[in-house]
Amino acid sequence: MAKVSVVIPVYNGEKYIKEAIDSVLNQTYTNIEVLIVNDASTDKTEEVIFDNFKNSIDEGKIIYFKNKANKERVFSRNFGIKNSSGKYIYFLDYDDKWDKTHIEKTLPYFDKFEILYTFPRSFINQNSNLIRKSKKKIYDLEKLIFSGNIGYPSASAFKRNTFLGYKQEFLMREDWEIFLRSFLEGKKIAILDVDTVFIREHSDRTSRNYSFYEATLKVYQSYKDEIPKKHLPYIELHVSDIAFKFGDFKTGYKMLISAISKNPKVLLDKRNLLNFLKRSIRIDRFILNK
Repeated sequence: MAKVSVVIPVYNGEKYIKEAIDSVLNQTYTNIEVLIVNDASTDKTEEVIFDNFKNSIDEGKIIYFKNKANKERVFSRNFGIKNSSGKYIYFLDYDDKWDKTHIEKTLPYFDKFEILYTFPRSFINQNSNLIRKSKKKIYDLEKLIFSGNIGYPSASAFKRNTFLGYKQEFLMREDWEIFLRSFLEGKKIAILDVDTVFIREHSDRTSRNYSFYEATLKVYQSYKDEIPKKHLPYIELHVSDIAFKFGDFKTGYKMLISAISKNPKVLLDKRNLLNFLKRSIRIDRFILNK
């Protein structure tokens, strides 16, 4: 039974960290080491961890680290990996959790693949109540990656010997960037649909922060010259969508027109068409307000 390393970076996660750790310790697959990297939390995160898991830490089931200063989650994930010993690496964000069969159901796919992504279906609120089930269609891998619909760390797992590492310059969208880079470097990636990952939606998630948009632009600018031409419309459409979401209508309009001019068929997807209609309304408002 191969060892699995689970890396949990945490910053000010007193509300959710216990539930995340419990979901790992309760896995039906048992050869697991848990590495918690506390990124200099200023709340009671450390107290919650030691009040509930001191025995597991003393027994070596949990390996606990604390950064002397806040260094962000990219550093913490890479630090956790550096200090781990498992053949396979799984990530879990402190505010998400897994079904107890998550590792058992996904690990066998490593026989044929180097990277696994468990497409998230279940979304929970601050009280861990299920608030929605995603019914998104899982299309081909390339489209999924270049459309930006991949990347939750809690749904990601890697073979240690082929893991590229997170890049420190991407403090946001690092989860998307590593899949984009891995694909461009020819890594074998599997998309799984087993519904064992629970993503927590709350007001503190970074996807609601303007820096999320800036990071999206940075990823696009960094890789646009390496992306095969047939995939450019999908990443441009994604950038357009995020631009409109954060009120940058000029960039949104530019990226939208560029994507459609390269491949009008990108709008044939029902979800893309609905987003296009929403963008059209926003574009009209933008033009009228100029």
